[in-house]
Amino acid sequence: MEWEIIPRDEQETLINIDYCEKTINVYTSRKQVGERLKKKIGEPTDKYVSNGKIYAVNYKRNLFDKDVAKFLSKMLLIGSFRDENSSNDEIVEEDDN
Repeated sequence: MEWEIIPRDEQETLINIDYCEKTINVYTSRKQVGERLKKKIGEPTDKYVSNGKIYAVNYKRNLFDKDVAKFLSKMLLIGSFRDENSSNDEIVEEDDN
């Protein structure tokens, strides 16, 4: 299924850890993150669809599953992004500082 084009200023990735339920939820409306998660850990728990296109996905896993470490990978969730100030649209890695 194809992804809806979401403006950059509306894209978000939310990580929620529910200690009582012992679950971790990752919700994202960013296509690149959704595709990386699918490749790494499979189909999402929920897909949010409008007009036949995905606009967000949600992954819910047990906090103690072995896959949880894959959720928390910086490159998986953040990866590289295009510098908004770059005139040549080059890909820039995020700086930790």
